[in-house]
Amino acid sequence: AQKAAQYALKYKDMDEDLHSCILEQVERNNMNTRANIMYFIEHFLDLAQQGHAEYVRMMQRDIIRVVDAVAPDDGSGATNVKVVRKVLQGLQTKGHLESQAVSQIEDVLKEREINEADLSPASPPSDVEMTDKSDGQTVPKSAQKSAPHRLDKRQVEQRIEEDRERHKRQRESIWAIPKTEDAEMNKLWE
Repeated sequence: AQKAAQYALKYKDMDEDLHSCILEQVERNNMNTRANIMYFIEHFLDLAQQGHAEYVRMMQRDIIRVVDAVAPDDGSGATNVKVVRKVLQGLQTKGHLESQAVSQIEDVLKEREINEADLSPASPPSDVEMTDKSDGQTVPKSAQKSAPHRLDKRQVEQRIEEDRERHKRQRESIWAIPKTEDAEMNKLWE
């Protein structure tokens, strides 16, 4: 994430093209990569705020498009809702997004969350309204929506591995010591 963000800032004269590449990648890749790109966006906007604020403006403009790609309403990205919330809260706290925009997106995300009822193959809860199909069968209205996409074992393992790698990279900065005089002593003193 660090290298990609530095690259984008280095070539800020091509900001529109690089921004469109980010959007294209977030729409084309698998769900876990989309979650990783969401984390990248937070880190990138932190650097861009000082280096090239135009990136922040473009992301503010297209944040709904990014959220729709990372956590689509068809249920396939329901596992990414927590990631999106975490990143949006971070962007709001850092001043990259307005609280009104985040609250509007939050309302949309509430509908996309995974509920226990969605995961249960048992009978529908008692508060689900039933509708009649034309052939006389009764079906819960919630079942008329597309069923949430199930991940196969390989996808789950891949997501676990990619999450582990991402967390490892996030922790690497804890061990970095600047190259200043007495930096190691000051680090230990803290």
